[in-house]
Amino acid sequence: MELRELEGAQIATLLTPTTLCLLTARDAQGECVATCAWVNPLSHEPSLIGASLRPGGRTARAIAESGCFCVSVLPAGARDIALACGRKGEDQPERFEAAGLEALPCERIEAVRIAQAVSWIECELLDMPVYGDHQLFVGRTLIAQTAGGAPLLMEGRSAFGRFEADEA
Repeated sequence: MELRELEGAQIATLLTPTTLCLLTARDAQGECVATCAWVNPLSHEPSLIGASLRPGGRTARAIAESGCFCVSVLPAGARDIALACGRKGEDQPERFEAAGLEALPCERIEAVRIAQAVSWIECELLDMPVYGDHQLFVGRTLIAQTAGGAPLLMEGRSAFGRFEADEA
């Protein structure tokens, strides 16, 4: 077996697949949404979630300003939604429209959750350190709900999939 050395963004592919989510928050202009592949549990008690975004984007700024965010877990087959909401520089209303998103009010924060999601987690922002080219938004879970269903996975850059049952 021939080994090859990986650099930069290639290294993240060693840790895939990951569950694809949409992060939502509200700013003075309205609702914001961004695709996020780096969402992880950080603690059970208290329940803490970490989500990494590119710093300076509108959704990242909205999270920082509002002090809260919602994580909506995309369902398997929602590739087009993930791509539409992941385009850099796309205006927020166009992201919602291009992805065909239905926004529903959150229960405990001033933001929306995505109706097409299989699960969602409403979070209060605790911290937002910057590490390299990403900002980690640490949120305390206020409520988490699921409708059930398989999540969309990112298996590498622009490669998507879903969990399959192991053959015994």
